[in-house]
Amino acid sequence: MFFFLSKILTFLLQPLVWVVVLLLLSICSKVQKRRKRYRISALVVLLFFSNQFIFNEVSRVWENQIPAYQGAKTFDVAIVLGGLSNFDEFHNQPAFHANTERLMNVLPLYFNGQVKNILFAGGSGRIDKQNIEAIFIEKYLISLGVKKEHILLDTKSRNTYENAKYAVGLISKNDKLLLSTSASHMPRSLACFKKLGVSPTPFPVDYVSYEKNRFNVDKILVPDASTINYWYLLLHEWVGTLSYKLKDYC
Repeated sequence: MFFFLSKILTFLLQPLVWVVVLLLLSICSKVQKRRKRYRISALVVLLFFSNQFIFNEVSRVWENQIPAYQGAKTFDVAIVLGGLSNFDEFHNQPAFHANTERLMNVLPLYFNGQVKNILFAGGSGRIDKQNIEAIFIEKYLISLGVKKEHILLDTKSRNTYENAKYAVGLISKNDKLLLSTSASHMPRSLACFKKLGVSPTPFPVDYVSYEKNRFNVDKILVPDASTINYWYLLLHEWVGTLSYKLKDYC
């Protein structure tokens, strides 16, 4: 039930949905003043959530809770959280998304010997459970030269809590662990592992906030469509963290 509710919530957390709802209300309302208020509200929501400067200042605080990984330690297992690809059946190949750094930034560590094994945690986030992500990612890793015996797979998980739950079942308690996921996703992910008694070294990647040119005039004044989606991802993390705490997952 929690999984299905999370899918509904995912839809409702999109700022663009709020804009559409407000515009529909402005059309349906029979009161002139209300119609105007709905239209103005839709415009305010759209301008706020498309503002790069506002988003960056908020996301910087969230993403920098956990420091970026620095060092040359060696790890028995690098845990890579899924949600970075799907399988393109028409072209018969994996299609990678914005979160690909979760995997790509770990590969150099594997090939230079800092990471002995790669544990990919990712079943299917779809309700119909089609296209298990870990299965086609394994084939992709092998094609790059990663040895099959160095790959561990969690094919069951459908969300962050299950990523941690099933990954913990595949490792030894004495393993030195590296956890790779998006910077905005790291606080919730790391908390889930710690709740299960495991404390991997965090390896946050895929930062969407920036330090350089923060006060650029274009970023302050010019609306940006992609920022709306970034806000959705951040809102998803906030609500996800709250719901996980209520469920005692982290």
